[in-house]
Amino acid sequence: MDMKQLFLILITMVCGSVHAQSNMHISDLFEGKVVPASQMVETRIRGKAISQYKLTYFHSVRFKADEALVKRVDHLAAKDFKENGYEGNLELNSSMISLPVTHVGKTKMSAGKSTVTQMYRLRSRGSLNRFLCYKVIDDVMTVIYLEGTVSSLDELKKIFKD
Repeated sequence: MDMKQLFLILITMVCGSVHAQSNMHISDLFEGKVVPASQMVETRIRGKAISQYKLTYFHSVRFKADEALVKRVDHLAAKDFKENGYEGNLELNSSMISLPVTHVGKTKMSAGKSTVTQMYRLRSRGSLNRFLCYKVIDDVMTVIYLEGTVSSLDELKKIFKD
């Protein structure tokens, strides 16, 4: 493989990663505009490594978050959900019954630990279903963007055993 081919492959991968969350409010977080990249642990996975989970793309960031930062990220995710929400059956959120979207949220308290989980199904892009999820355990927040053929939030919850 020559340098031109390698360069072309790298550019294609970078452009594909950037395009996945383009036109979304949450992309500011993934780009390090909300939390500096040096304070986040970022994971991107494509291809065979995640195909067994019916996923083609997994992008997550994990960072320490105070209450104000959690609210800011929640606001970004909710805006994306409102603008890009899945048009389908409502699964669990009675406060948003008027919106034709799919959303799951829950809060748990156990052994002194606070856990908040939000999962949103976004409009599909072509044949790929898209999801935006976040989980906060005490002061650590993980935000995940997923694409693949996973068909529902219930199926996604089984994959993550959540």
